[in-house]
Order: sequence, then C-alpha cells, then structure tokens
Amino acid sequence: MKDMTKASNPFYLAFFLLVVCGVSTLVMAYTAVKTEEPIRISQAKETADSLKMILPAFDNDPASGAIDLTSPDGAPVKLYTALNGGAVVGYAAEASASGFGGKVSGIVSFKPDGTIDTVIVKSGHSETPGIGTKVTDRSVKRTISDVVKGVKPDTSKLPPNAALDSYSGVKPGDSKWTKDKDAVHFVSGATYSSNAVCDLVWYASTAVRDYLASQSESKEAN
Repeated sequence: MKDMTKASNPFYLAFFLLVVCGVSTLVMAYTAVKTEEPIRISQAKETADSLKMILPAFDNDPASGAIDLTSPDGAPVKLYTALNGGAVVGYAAEASASGFGGKVSGIVSFKPDGTIDTVIVKSGHSETPGIGTKVTDRSVKRTISDVVKGVKPDTSKLPPNAALDSYSGVKPGDSKWTKDKDAVHFVSGATYSSNAVCDLVWYASTAVRDYLASQSESKEAN
C-alpha cells in the first residue's frame, strides 16, 4: 500500500496546493473587505479637500450632488457643482487616463462659463519620480536657505506646476491638444505622463462643455 502522506504523492501535492490556494483566497478576500471602507473614506476626504483648494468659496456640498457624465470620447467623468447663496460659482470634474505607471486620476475646476481654472492630479498614481511627477505633482519647493532659516512653506495656496497650470484659462477646442501644436502642456521626457494629464483634462473639459451646452438648451426651451 502506498504512503499517501509522502510529499512525492501526486494526490497529496494536489490536496496541499488546494488548501493553500483556498486559505490564500480567504485571506485576500478578508483583507479586501477590511481595507475597502478605509480606502473609500480616504479617497472621499482627498476629493473633498481638493474641491476646497481649487473651487471658489461655496456653501453647499458638491460631492453629495455629484453627477455622472460621459465625455465625447466615452470616458466616465464625475461632475461637482459649487454653489454660494444658491448661485453657481464654479464646477469641478474628475476624470482618469492611462499614464506610464497605470491610471492617473485628476480633478479639473472650471469657471461658471466652462473655462478651465485649476488642474490637480490625485495621489496614488505610479508615475516615475523626477520624470513623470514633473507633470503630475504640485510640490512645495524649499531652498537650503529656507530650511536653515526655518521658513515654513505657504500652505494657503497650491504649489505651482508649469504643465498643470498651462491649462488655466483654456477651453477645449475642436480637437485634443497634442505635443506638436500645444507643446506648453507637455514635459520633455515625460510623454506618457503628459499624455495622461492631457487626456484626463480633455475628458473633463469636453464633458463639462457639453453639459453646460445642454443646460443652456434646456433653459432656452423653457
């Protein structure tokens, strides 16, 4: 009679692997459930903080009244409307695109007429530090003198980023921005990251453009 406990026995190995896979699956499922809510809360807080930074003062809760839109390219866009005293003071739209290291998500704020105001890229992306992050990150720059003197960075406003700030005051045209004709939006050596930001801003701005147009048509019809 064969010894079924021997590691060389095919049945024993198959059973052992089945148990290991089953336990691993349960552990991963448990971890996913336990971390899902904290991640959701963290993301909601980041969105709320971002809206406060890039929109004019508002007295409503833009996140609670978010509207799901779709850009002309078919990309999902979430629209936030900022109100103050019942009047619209601005909009913000969240969209995502593919970068060098994966998905890049950002929020674009707009003036009431649909002109782009501010662009920020949310944390959690995997763009290359020192290369792709030149396009995506707004980092506080501190000189050695500032450190020595103990000068604290100004946190009352967003740190500048030439690539992100290049969209301010712009409205989407008939075609997407490209490196050849809109070089100001692109950083040399960071093509993938530049394209990702360009894409998400395009998705957000065209979705807002079409939304405002439909709202205007509805008012005229009434």
